[in-house]
Amino acid sequence: MKRIKPVLCRTACGMLAAALLAPALLAPAFADYKSDWEQAEQELAEEKEKYEQIESSKDKAQAQKQSLKNQQSIILDQISQSIEQIQQKELEIANQEQVIAEKQAQIDERWGDFKDRMQAMQVMHDSGAVAMITSAQSLYDLLTFSSTLQQVSEKDTEVLEEMNQQKAELEAEKQELEQAMAELESAKAALEDKSDQLSANIQKQDATISKLDADAKVQEQVVAEKQKLADEAEAAYEQWVRQNASSGSGQCAEGFIWPLPGAGRVTTEFGADQWVNGVFSSGHKGLDIAIAGGTPIYAAHNGTVAATTGHLSYGNVVMIDNGDGISTLYAHMQSPGAIVSVGQTVTQGQVIGYVGSTGNSSGNHLHFEVRVNGVRQNPRNYISPP
Repeated sequence: MKRIKPVLCRTACGMLAAALLAPALLAPAFADYKSDWEQAEQELAEEKEKYEQIESSKDKAQAQKQSLKNQQSIILDQISQSIEQIQQKELEIANQEQVIAEKQAQIDERWGDFKDRMQAMQVMHDSGAVAMITSAQSLYDLLTFSSTLQQVSEKDTEVLEEMNQQKAELEAEKQELEQAMAELESAKAALEDKSDQLSANIQKQDATISKLDADAKVQEQVVAEKQKLADEAEAAYEQWVRQNASSGSGQCAEGFIWPLPGAGRVTTEFGADQWVNGVFSSGHKGLDIAIAGGTPIYAAHNGTVAATTGHLSYGNVVMIDNGDGISTLYAHMQSPGAIVSVGQTVTQGQVIGYVGSTGNSSGNHLHFEVRVNGVRQNPRNYISPP
């Protein structure tokens, strides 16, 4: 079919769109399909939020469990160190006991010698006094002998007292070692109690995590079911929009303008693969044009507003039927959304909303689509930046 001239084509398309859409878009079924979809989307969002809350709780429980395990690891290290310290104290005490025993042996030996000398002196005093006197050559010898015996006695006593003092000091040191070991044993017991408590808490966290795992699996099924219902509701709504939009050859797809007052920056081409907020998507369905939030969005062609609705992926959106089976779609508008309403006739260049980042979007931009009889086309075939 040969294309008609642009002016006549735009006129024909506008008339055709108005004729076909005006009665259809006002049909009560529009509200039913749209409200069903919006309700399904809302329920899906609520169930997804519940799932995310469960996952968040599970992440927190995992983090708490790891924290408890880290604490227990530190305490087990401390217990190991306490055991080593206790063993060291036991060795020190054993060594101290050996030193004390040796000192006691020295005291006993010295005491034995002392007793022997005392006995000898006593014998000398009792029966050898006359012999000592008669053997003395002078008074000096007699006095010197007596003084020497006294000095020996005093020296033995002094040595014994010193050795006993040393033994007492060794005993005191041993008591200090035993006290230190008792404190180490007490600290070790306290650490073991804390480790046991941490083990019990870790087991509780394991039980909590297991329950949250089960809850998450159940919630995944709920979300999947809600997703299915939402997809069905969306499909029913879009099917209704397509059925009530114009259909035709698409030959009037001429004279479209760039839908923004500036060129912006094309970030994703039609058909491209992309990652949005960590989610991979293939076969991009339109043209993404990054530009400042709040930038006015123009109707790319004359037509009639076929749909305005909120969408989890598209966000705030407007679809315009341009006639002859051609529709244009404008997505991610800022809230509150479209400033036009369903069934309203719009003219090329009319502001229909403003650039935003609603829905599944990572920044302010316009997602622009062109559809012919419901089939998405490359917008580059219809528009060019200024």
